[in-house]
Amino acid sequence: MTGMDRPKDIDVGGIRTRYYDEGAGEPIVFIYGGNFGSDTSAPSAQCWDTVFGPLSERFRVIALDKLGQGYTGNPRRDEDYAMAAVVRHATDFIRALNLPPVHLVGHSRGGYAAARLALEAQHLVRSLTVINSGTLTPGVSTNEVVLSRCPHPPYTRESARWIYEGYCFKPETVTDAWIDVVYDVMQQPKHRETVAKMLGEQLLVTQFLPALARDKRETLGWIEEGRLQRPVQVVWGFNDRTIEPRYGIDLFHLIAAHERRATLNIVNQSGHFPYREHPARFNALMTRFIDGLAGGAA
Repeated sequence: MTGMDRPKDIDVGGIRTRYYDEGAGEPIVFIYGGNFGSDTSAPSAQCWDTVFGPLSERFRVIALDKLGQGYTGNPRRDEDYAMAAVVRHATDFIRALNLPPVHLVGHSRGGYAAARLALEAQHLVRSLTVINSGTLTPGVSTNEVVLSRCPHPPYTRESARWIYEGYCFKPETVTDAWIDVVYDVMQQPKHRETVAKMLGEQLLVTQFLPALARDKRETLGWIEEGRLQRPVQVVWGFNDRTIEPRYGIDLFHLIAAHERRATLNIVNQSGHFPYREHPARFNALMTRFIDGLAGGAA
């Protein structure tokens, strides 16, 4: 049992938003990576299924499908095909659930979204965990190079498996159950609509990436200024071919220069998905991190 067999929906600013919510205790909110508009992959909240159930035994765990991804509705306006809109949506989601300050966990591009959310709405966040986020580091992710030239047709199980196996240290990490969810999302008309917007209408290169680059520079500047005043845990897969651990170390140095409650954990024999490749270890890190903040340390 993954704990993710009871999906819920909530209206967030007029967008029907899919999420999962289990357990009791201090709230953890998960934000996954990727972005809308890929014809070879389709991340969703279900990617947290290896850690969701076990962590729900100690905490209230919540994972949302981001704006325009998974089973959440698409942006209503072309200008909202942007990471800034994804961050606003996630922020409004936390407000809509009327949560106390949350332990925010972001992976990959979701790590950037989580950090930006923590900077813009610090009162909503008790702690931040960033996992293998090339988007947030001073370096440049090479996933567009490493995972280019997919040999399989778009919108297929084979293309999705090739992409995710390329991200992982152990290909067997990519299970049939994981790919089944990815494939189902890729077949949704709403997913095809985002691909048409991002690739067909070229919003990816004319709008999404240029705006993200500007926002990333601003975000790193804010971190260098010491604005990220929350405990931060950086978790990195040592064998990630798309963003080397030295960039995670660079990110840690930026944060730790102003935040004494910062920690760095590098996970050996792990690619881009340490929480899937080593779920028990990741759960232990999360539990220790949150327990260590008990008594008002945040």
